[in-house]
Amino acid sequence: MKKSIFIVFIIALFSGCTALQVDNISMWNKDLKLTNKEVTTTFHPCTTFSYYVKDNNKKYGKLFIEYVDLSSDCMWNGFARGFFEELFKQTQKINSMKIVEQYDYDNFEFTTYLIDNSSYVNLIYNFTTSKSIFILDYSGKLSNEYIKSYNKDYVSKYINKKRYSKDYEKSLVTMGNFYSYFSRDSDSYVGD
Repeated sequence: MKKSIFIVFIIALFSGCTALQVDNISMWNKDLKLTNKEVTTTFHPCTTFSYYVKDNNKKYGKLFIEYVDLSSDCMWNGFARGFFEELFKQTQKINSMKIVEQYDYDNFEFTTYLIDNSSYVNLIYNFTTSKSIFILDYSGKLSNEYIKSYNKDYVSKYINKKRYSKDYEKSLVTMGNFYSYFSRDSDSYVGD
C-alpha cells in the first residue's frame, strides 16, 4: 500500500511539470484550435490523460478548458457539470451564480451565467462516456458560434453585456483528491 501511494505521489509530482503539446481540442464533431495557450497536466488515480488549458485565443478571447478522461474502471460520483460549477463558484468566491440561458445539443450543454448580478460568463460542457470537456468562455464568442451551428436563428442577449473576467485555473482532477469527484467502480475494482 505504501508503495502504491509513493508511486502516485511521484507521478503527480512530475505530471504537473511535464510539457504537453495540445494544439486542438476535439469535441464531438467540432475542433477548437488553440492559439496562445498554457497547458498544465493533471493527475488522479481515476484519470488516464487529463489537463487544463488557459488560452488567450485570437478568435474567441480568454478561455479556460479542462479535459478529463476517466479510466474505464472509474465513474463520476455525481453530475460532472455540477462539480465544475461548484468548484468555480467556491474558488472564485462568487456569491450568486444564476443560469440565465441554457441549450442542449448532441453531447453539448451551453450555459450562460449571471455572476453576482453584475457580469456574464459562458460554460460549454462536452461529454462522452469517459471524457468530459469544460470550457469557460469569458467572451461568449465560442458559445455563440457553436449554438449558431445548431440553431442558425440564435441571437445571444448577453454577449455584449459586461463579462466576467477573473482568471480561473482550478482543476477538477487535482481537486478530486480532496473532494472525491470520482472513484473506482466497486464492481470492477480488484484490490492489492
